[in-house]
Amino acid sequence: MYDLIKKLNLLQKPKRQENIVETAYFIRFIRKLTGASVITIECTPESRVVPAFTWFGFISFIIWYTSYFYCIFKISMEDHTILRALYNTRLQRYGDDVERFTVCVFMLYAMWKVPFDLSGSTEDVQLIIEIDKAFQALNEPMIYSNSLLLAFYLFLIQVSICGTRIFSVWMSLRGGTSMPAEKLFHMVFTDFIIFVITAQYCSYLLILKRRYKFLNRALNSIRLRTSSEFFKFRLQQQAVPNAICNVKDKYLCKKIKACGRIYGMLYAATETANNKFGLVILMMMFLTLLFTILYLYYFMEATASGLFHDPEKYINFLIYVFWQIVYAIAVMLVCIYFSERTVTEALVTPQVIHQIINSGLGSTIEMEAINLSLQILHQRPTFTAYGLFKLDYVMVLEGARSVTTFLVILLQFVTDKH
Repeated sequence: MYDLIKKLNLLQKPKRQENIVETAYFIRFIRKLTGASVITIECTPESRVVPAFTWFGFISFIIWYTSYFYCIFKISMEDHTILRALYNTRLQRYGDDVERFTVCVFMLYAMWKVPFDLSGSTEDVQLIIEIDKAFQALNEPMIYSNSLLLAFYLFLIQVSICGTRIFSVWMSLRGGTSMPAEKLFHMVFTDFIIFVITAQYCSYLLILKRRYKFLNRALNSIRLRTSSEFFKFRLQQQAVPNAICNVKDKYLCKKIKACGRIYGMLYAATETANNKFGLVILMMMFLTLLFTILYLYYFMEATASGLFHDPEKYINFLIYVFWQIVYAIAVMLVCIYFSERTVTEALVTPQVIHQIINSGLGSTIEMEAINLSLQILHQRPTFTAYGLFKLDYVMVLEGARSVTTFLVILLQFVTDKH
């Protein structure tokens, strides 16, 4: 299957894969097909990334989103629900109304953000191309075949998510309740948009993490004296030792300075990611937190009311509820995990720099390394949700506290009311 997609990619895009834009053609085609790309990106012969309008993506966008909002209208008018078909919660239709309202607000924003803003974003991709050029100037090989493999994996994951979502609903309603097609399409398409945002965000972080790793490898080659500059001047040093040492130091200082320039571009790419994804990540985190609270409440209420005395109905209820909870938590954890991994790789750079300073390579090289260390001190990469909070493991603890607090408040409110 992967070989087939690779051949299809080469057939559709016969140009040589010179940068990250060329290797992402297959995933851009899938985005157009699913209405997630109206403004796409292309690379000119001068390696400039430019936005481009696509009629194919626009027509797909109109079809998918028209169908989606028609389904929302019909669900609201006819009060389609799967949860209350499985268990008559005390929240009655208010829980469904809150869920529909928040999802609708999120989708209205995502309707512009995903196919227009994120899909047609050129600044972040241009930065990656410039970073790759700087690495090539340092004789660091850039391998782009992993991008096609990543696109293939993302495609499989998306198909699996849609398939398991439909299967979980079918399993939940197999007792005789009819499956509402509008409600099912509404849930699957919402999951798809959330996955597209998460996949694009995490893919960009993975790209940055690999570039930080390449940067650390280049600096480690200086620390371990395995850089090409050492071998280039080793034989000549016996003839004219002082002159060759000065030339070698000059080349090593030039390499450290180039690494500092690359680090600055990587930091700029980090800030670009915060600007591009900040608000949509914040809204997505709020949505997943809301889903987690609501469906945990449904689970606790149904269990306390003795629904487990009807094992078949209880199992059907659990399948539906826990799919919602697991998917919401997974989205949050995946974003945090990739943010943490990227920051962890970036924090290796100052450690390597301090090792170079203490390695006795010479005062000139040490001074250049100190300058880079000062630069790193002022450019510490951090990923945030619109600047309100950091995407790190501490957020998992804060999220758990918030879920617990709101669950207690919700349970007290419903108990007092009845």
